[in-house]
Amino acid sequence: MRRSFFIVILTTSLAFFPDPLHGGVAYTGSITPGFVGSQMNYINNNGIFLESNNSDFGFGFVTTPASVTLFTLSIVHKGTSRLIWSANRASPVSNSDKLQFEANGNVVLRRESDVWRLDNSGKNVSRIELRDSGNLVVVSSDGASIWESFDHPTDTLITNQAFKQGMKLTSNPSSSNMTYALEIKSGDMVLSLNTLLTPQVYWSMGKERRKIINRDGAVTSSSLLGNSWRFFDENRSLLWQFVYSDDKDGNSTWIAVLGNNGVITFSNLGTGASGAESSIKIPNDQCATPEPCGSYYVCSGSKVCGCVSGLSKARSDCKSGIASPCKKSTENNATLLNAGDRVDYFALEFATPFSKKTNIDRCKEFCNKNCSCLGLFFQNGSGDCFLFDWIGSFRNSGSGGSGYVSYIKVANNGAGGRDDGKHFPYIVIIILATVFIIGVLIFAAFRIHRRKKTHFDELEQSSEEDNFLENLSGMPIR
Repeated sequence: MRRSFFIVILTTSLAFFPDPLHGGVAYTGSITPGFVGSQMNYINNNGIFLESNNSDFGFGFVTTPASVTLFTLSIVHKGTSRLIWSANRASPVSNSDKLQFEANGNVVLRRESDVWRLDNSGKNVSRIELRDSGNLVVVSSDGASIWESFDHPTDTLITNQAFKQGMKLTSNPSSSNMTYALEIKSGDMVLSLNTLLTPQVYWSMGKERRKIINRDGAVTSSSLLGNSWRFFDENRSLLWQFVYSDDKDGNSTWIAVLGNNGVITFSNLGTGASGAESSIKIPNDQCATPEPCGSYYVCSGSKVCGCVSGLSKARSDCKSGIASPCKKSTENNATLLNAGDRVDYFALEFATPFSKKTNIDRCKEFCNKNCSCLGLFFQNGSGDCFLFDWIGSFRNSGSGGSGYVSYIKVANNGAGGRDDGKHFPYIVIIILATVFIIGVLIFAAFRIHRRKKTHFDELEQSSEEDNFLENLSGMPIR
């Protein structure tokens, strides 16, 4: 009886811990095909099931900021708990969902269906390594790299990680559900806001005044090395350097993180319990980012926010009133409103004009005929016309002005816009006419009622007189 009970307990334990020799104990260096694990299996190790040989990094199930019951499959720096890379940050899993390293080499994270998958079948996979650099690598039996997390970054770059043309760093969503991207293209590294239609660039290393220029050339790759971000051409020749720290310790491990506010920050992971963050940021001006104050607000120094003057005079909520710009109802009920004086826009320095050497009336016509256009900027000096399908924060250009005239598209049926007055008299006329008609009907009904009552009283009085006279003797018959 006791033996049967022991077998039941052992079987139940094996169900929770697929590998009884490593149940709850992290592997060191690598795992091999046949591995199956969930956060529940390694709950006593904070969900980490694989550690690098130097124990600096861990790979496993990490709690999300939004919920302690949801997890991402991530690489973390153990000393600081900073996330270096995530497989499923947009689709977190529960504590019982499993990662399977299948016999054919495929790697699958499953919930009800596949959340994340590496198809390695036929590639002779032998193991998955977590290297001392923080790089997760799928390795073939001959030692060749099949897949690396360094080639697929999320929002973080780490020392010695090559960031190449074709890769992209993407932030977590902002409070308005927008994301930011860092990428190398056209020989430069740029930051942009991912809008619905056209990304809006707001910073580039090529126009960064703080960089050190070693030589001219087209950037194709970059790496964090020592205390600087270094940029190389296709021959690995050093072109630029961007120094983010005075600490020249060559053994320091730094990370660059693209935050959900569109700003890149630099942190030294160090060797202690917490890393030090650099005061250097990209960009260095908060008002140079797309959303420091929200759409249609003007950002001034020290992130002081106020509604753009043109819109504040027309609407109390500082909103355009346009939710879906290309709906027919919106197209026919929108007008362009002057945004006001001394305003600039973060993307103008990097945007391509919609039209060159035109005039303000033509520029406004372009925007009115383009349903996706929510705002325009016209440069008086050059005649360049810029159209934008998403409007973020404006910038205060100071007393000197920006040299641009700006207009934003607003809905006529709101509280603002030049043509709002069109609809107001019709509404008033309809209401007044309705009240007048109702008043006339009530008055007519009252008059008719009074007439009927008066006539009835007269008939009743006449009848009483007749009866009285008939009862008197000698009176003539009427």
